Amino acid sequence: MSLFRAAGSISFFTLLSRILGLFRDRLMAQTLGAGWVQGTFLLAWTFPNLMRRLLGEGALSAALVPAYAAARRREGPAAARTLLAEVAGAVTAILAPLCLCVAVASLVVPAEWLPAPERGGVPAMRLLLALNAILFVYALPVCLTAVFSGAMNTLGMFALPAAVPIVLNLFWIVALLVAKPLGFTVDTEIATFAAWVLSVGGFLQLLLVTVPLWRRGELLRPRFRLPVRGTAAFAVFLTMGPMVLGMSLNQVSSLLDQLMAYYLVAPGAVTYVYLANRLLLFPHALTAMSVAVAVFPKLAHEAGDAGRAQLRRTLDLAAAATILVTLPASCGLIVLGDDVVRVLFQGGEFVEADVWPTVLTSSCLVAGLPFIGLAQLYARAFYAVGDAGTPARLAAWLVVANAALNVVLLLTTDLGTAGLALASSLSSLANAALLARRFRRHAPPGAGQAAAWLRSLLATAAMCLVLPFLRLFPPEAGLGQRALGNVCVPIAAGVALYVVAHWLLRSPELRALWRRRRPST
Repeated sequence: MSLFRAAGSISFFTLLSRILGLFRDRLMAQTLGAGWVQGTFLLAWTFPNLMRRLLGEGALSAALVPAYAAARRREGPAAARTLLAEVAGAVTAILAPLCLCVAVASLVVPAEWLPAPERGGVPAMRLLLALNAILFVYALPVCLTAVFSGAMNTLGMFALPAAVPIVLNLFWIVALLVAKPLGFTVDTEIATFAAWVLSVGGFLQLLLVTVPLWRRGELLRPRFRLPVRGTAAFAVFLTMGPMVLGMSLNQVSSLLDQLMAYYLVAPGAVTYVYLANRLLLFPHALTAMSVAVAVFPKLAHEAGDAGRAQLRRTLDLAAAATILVTLPASCGLIVLGDDVVRVLFQGGEFVEADVWPTVLTSSCLVAGLPFIGLAQLYARAFYAVGDAGTPARLAAWLVVANAALNVVLLLTTDLGTAGLALASSLSSLANAALLARRFRRHAPPGAGQAAAWLRSLLATAAMCLVLPFLRLFPPEAGLGQRALGNVCVPIAAGVALYVVAHWLLRSPELRALWRRRRPST
């Protein structure tokens, strides 16, 4: 399976998941609004989600895929199965007691002991502890799901792992739709009910990836013990340690943004940061993440070649593809931001006063989309060649710098949550530039990305000049009209114009994409 065909498969199912995710976020915003209950729920959801992104889909998966691929190539399928079983058992042995301890501590710690925000006060802390006791358990099944998904990707199975998040979105949507008919009418009750449903959905996600591996004979009975020194599983966890730092910049920065928004701006301001992240993740998953996930096994395979010239060519092609797909997505979302936010979220408890802070925060955050994609791509290239230390050191410094910039922007400007988002985008820019520069020590220098940037900038500029004139209906039109005429039509026309502009520029990355999507390949 070619890089772009795999990326296309991932993008298709991820698109379905993201559409459901946006509908879910619309229900959340209109049900709970931008008050302290919504902010508290989102903050509690951030903690297991951080575990998922760092350990599951992030560092652990990045450490496992090269080791799993190498074990199959050098020692055979039996060794790879043993490695997978040992890693899964170790994850369970680590996370199960941790989840239990966090749940118990959340139930017994008095809410009065925690610093409470001005709005919400002690009741907000009681809700935060209760939700944390329920939601943190989700970290165990979702991390195991990510481990098994990484193994499936190595085996050439990309569709099902990309489709698994659809299940969680469906559970979340159903919980919000049936909460009031079941008698949960108070906002705190709705939040608690949704948390229980999400925890159950996490275990169903795990079942969906476990069954196919079991049927293929790739899944042995896991040994529930910590990694043993000298084993391949121990090497995976040893490699994972620096990777946690290396892949942590965006995740930890997002957590810091939400904490600062919760305590320094207002508890409800977490909603603006969360929705901005959701709008960022939609194009990110369809563009940069799809390319990075699809190319990672290939980079891991080519890292062993002498000279690594082919690895450099693959990396340069993936970087050009990342720029090609992320830059127009970023700029287009900024231009259409007001219409997108109004169509997706306004209504119910999400009122007019919540629109502009969400639009501004989203614009500042999605401005960093191309750099987030490039940084994640280069981080995976470092892991493929066995260098986990460089991304870790850079991320550690940039997390500190991002936190300092957050404080400066909050104290010196009136940007509020938009200042937090701007700091994250600037940190992503620095991360991508430094990683690209330092990777030269591991592979021969390539042709660079200046030409790819120039072509995409010209095509994006042409697209953005036309987008404002493609809106068909005034702001007071109905929701369906605005969704179709002010969002869908401009996006479709913008994509077509962007592709035509690249075709006129004779972009080699567009030709490469077209060749790899033809059925003959």
